[in-house]
Amino acid sequence: MSRTIGYLRVSTADQDLEKNKADILKLANEKLLGNVEWVEEKVSGVKDWRKRKLGETFDTLKKGDAIIVSELSRLGRFALHTGNNIHCCLN
Repeated sequence: MSRTIGYLRVSTADQDLEKNKADILKLANEKLLGNVEWVEEKVSGVKDWRKRKLGETFDTLKKGDAIIVSELSRLGRFALHTGNNIHCCLN
């Protein structure tokens, strides 16, 4: 059975997860992706993704699973990091 994971990352306490959750839930509902499992963490996007909950999450993904982020910058601080993360997820 496929899973839908909503990944939420903030780097400061000032950032609001609730709006990001609402955006992810809206998309999951529009695409009929079912229940969303939440992965939340407070960590800098510069920290190696493999040492974050994101790395643990990628390790559990199976074909057909979906991971949703409110914006691509949640996967990595720099475009190269984000691209590498997406590449690893696709493989």
